[in-house]
Amino acid sequence: MAEGEGGFEQDLEAINRYYTERFLPANPWASLLNAYPYLVARQRQRRMREALVACGVRTAEALREMSVLDVGCGAGSNLAWLVELGADPSRLTGIDLIAQRTAVARSRFAGIRFMAGDFLKADVGGPFDMVMMLAVLSSVTNAELKRRLVEKALAQLKPGGVFFFYDVISRRHVPGTPEYQRLTFAELEGYVAPRKLRYFRKDLLSRGVAERLLPRVGVTVTELVQATRLFNIDGTFAYLRG
Repeated sequence: MAEGEGGFEQDLEAINRYYTERFLPANPWASLLNAYPYLVARQRQRRMREALVACGVRTAEALREMSVLDVGCGAGSNLAWLVELGADPSRLTGIDLIAQRTAVARSRFAGIRFMAGDFLKADVGGPFDMVMMLAVLSSVTNAELKRRLVEKALAQLKPGGVFFFYDVISRRHVPGTPEYQRLTFAELEGYVAPRKLRYFRKDLLSRGVAERLLPRVGVTVTELVQATRLFNIDGTFAYLRG
């Protein structure tokens, strides 16, 4: 947003600078040798599917009729997974602040509409049958900006639409960094109130446990351990109906 419209321009510039200058050039998640991102992605895919089924979307034909917006779409993998499940690429839209990431998404996934820019100012079309916001708010440290992002995301929903959310969330405040701050459950619930979220809690295998297991038992067994939630932390998925 422009300074006079809410004072978020400096926040967005700082996020853009961090990702383009520091995070993306050194991104360990881009390596196939790092299995931890695979575990996170697989859990995300499972929960997307389960949330859709819980909301009554139970066939590829039903999914194909849905319009979907991914806020903070990155390189497009979440929308690509929906296409694998049966979604129509022409009904999918992704927006990300980082133009470098949406350029990669366009090169990888033809037919999906990708936009770069400030979500609060962008005309993304809509309304949508489903809006996703995955691992976005922890990269935003300004509470008012977070509230406005969620507010606009929810405003993009059709009546009865699905809001699907993921981030790392704690019961109590955990000190962060200038670039990263995990949420609390109370904070997130305040952003969506008076709506009520339905949670999949403790969905992210502790990195320390994963790093000990992977060399010893491999990815498949480690993924099964994650499914038990025994050593998981609150990497939390949630959804609601608009």
